[in-house]
Amino acid sequence: MTISETVEVESKFEVDPDTPIPTADAFAPLVADEPVVHDLSATYYDTVDLALTRHKVTLRRRTGGDDAGWHLKLPSEAGRVELQAPLDHGEDDRGGVPAEFVDAVAGLVRRRPLAPVARVDNRRHVMVLREPDGTAVVEFCDDHVSTESFAPDPAGAVREWREWEAELVDPSRPGAPGHLATVAAACTAAGATTSSSSSKLARALGPLPGPADKGVSAVKDALREDLHRVLDHDPAARRVTMVGVHQMRVAVRGLRSTISSFAKELEADTAHADLDLAALLEELKVLAAVLGKVRDIQVVDERLGALAAGYPEDVVSPQTRQRLRTELAAEERRAGVRVTAALGSDRYLDLLDRLHLLVEIAGTDPDPGGQRDGTPEGATPAPAKEKRRETEDMVLRGVDRQFAKFTKARTRTERDLEALDLTLAQREELTHVVRKRAKALRRNVGALRESDGLSVAPLRTACQRLHTVLGDVQDSVTARMWIRRIAKRAESAGESTFGFGVLFEHERGSSERALAGFENDAATVTAAYRELSESRRAARRRRGKKHSGGSSGKNRGGKRSGAKR
Repeated sequence: MTISETVEVESKFEVDPDTPIPTADAFAPLVADEPVVHDLSATYYDTVDLALTRHKVTLRRRTGGDDAGWHLKLPSEAGRVELQAPLDHGEDDRGGVPAEFVDAVAGLVRRRPLAPVARVDNRRHVMVLREPDGTAVVEFCDDHVSTESFAPDPAGAVREWREWEAELVDPSRPGAPGHLATVAAACTAAGATTSSSSSKLARALGPLPGPADKGVSAVKDALREDLHRVLDHDPAARRVTMVGVHQMRVAVRGLRSTISSFAKELEADTAHADLDLAALLEELKVLAAVLGKVRDIQVVDERLGALAAGYPEDVVSPQTRQRLRTELAAEERRAGVRVTAALGSDRYLDLLDRLHLLVEIAGTDPDPGGQRDGTPEGATPAPAKEKRRETEDMVLRGVDRQFAKFTKARTRTERDLEALDLTLAQREELTHVVRKRAKALRRNVGALRESDGLSVAPLRTACQRLHTVLGDVQDSVTARMWIRRIAKRAESAGESTFGFGVLFEHERGSSERALAGFENDAATVTAAYRELSESRRAARRRRGKKHSGGSSGKNRGGKRSGAKR
């Protein structure tokens, strides 16, 4: 038996119990079939901390209807990807869930058990909406729902409601979005409102509690958000989707940058724990590299395909284009296998366990005489406003450290570019180091808010500009590497390599042009950092005057009171 996969694109609506469904005319030009009633019952599975739900993943075993079986729904850029398996499909030893489904969410579940967290019963009235030629395009469902939550908070909560769903039968069909919009308009006109809940499970469970220690430490919060972002994209990366691999690599690099930026604080937090920060950073570097291989090939495939399309066939021949497509597709498959193996390994799960531990202990006081937020025993915790300022100051210290690294790399690079007679490859290698420093600086700046007069936007924009320009240089480097490699294989097969030479020189010129503006873009980053620094000094002066003025007012008030007496 096999796992089937579909893309789910739907709209959900909240509706009162006695609201009539839209009339058939309201769906025109679509034609409605007679409704069919199904009694559905689904048991939803998750970890004890609801890891799947927190990452917008749902796993259920459903009986009744046309698609009884195991269903796993994963977020995607196009809607939701739904995997389905028969009820008797091969089971894992964790709650009887199909092993393939457990593997698909292994990064979220790790080695923990899966257990029922809710039951959703639904009397569903299904009406298929068709185009005039009879093609089914939308399923309209009138759902009468009752649920029971098995989660501990709140345990045994029972809820009932009614909702409407409109789901595209084939999201890729021309005109499909327009049909969904027609049905949505009919639902709204009938008195329905867009659903405030993403799924029936989310509504059954109710609002999920946030971390009890949120706000205790800026570093802890940043690490938690970064790790959450990594895991958000884990399921899509396992399926080797272009967006999933790219976003997971970005998130892994962001997490690595956060650990590096706050290594000083984290070393104190981890002093009494079995955690090696250097080893964690190295493991994240290896993971990013594995993801990077497949991502680089995907980028090169798109880049060279578009570039070749811009030349006539007597310059870049159909044979050359086909060779590029075939070779890169094969390389992407091989790199994808490595990604799947890496994310399915015990090594990766061990890394996730250590990262969760790091989040848990970050920002805590290793001194047992202190509280978890570092406040001495018996002392009054800092007010919320002061806590926010401490958080901002900590993030700014991270920005300062990354800017110092950026400046060091920029100074060395510009010195060598001016003093040495370098090849293009050598110049590209030097500026790549600057790009990585600019990227790390940008991630730290991204954690800052435009608050209290801080000038954050110019630095964020300048870092993004430099990262984009030098990123194009690096993409050109990677593209030329693959052109050379594939051209050698074509030559060995007796094929013409003229077209490869044209593409290579085009990429070389692109890199030369991008590097020409490097120094100006790097200088803009430095100028924007100085602007941020000046805004910080101005903010401190304002706070100082405000504090001084408030104290003076109290003193003057005291003297006046004494004079009256």
